[in-house]
Amino acid sequence: MMLAAAATPPACHASIAAYYAPDRKRPGFHTVVVTDDDYALVGWYDEHSGGQGAFRRRHRRWCVLVSSGGAFRADELVRYGVPRPHAERLLAKMQRLRR
Repeated sequence: MMLAAAATPPACHASIAAYYAPDRKRPGFHTVVVTDDDYALVGWYDEHSGGQGAFRRRHRRWCVLVSSGGAFRADELVRYGVPRPHAERLLAKMQRLRR
């Protein structure tokens, strides 16, 4: 399922962890977060699935740009508002963590 705020304001939270708080009840749920300036990419996983979320920090709060099952490519992050240089750095940082 892909969530993106088009006509409605994005969901913003004091922390990225606050956005994923309801999911933490699922068995084996955990997240991996990488940041680049005011942008973040989150990998989330549980016992049966995984995905990624992209966030932008606005006024000291993290606002979700998109959250989806599966992994993003740079073009997809750009489509949801992440500038290409940030998107490429975020993906490279996430890739380094997976090694």
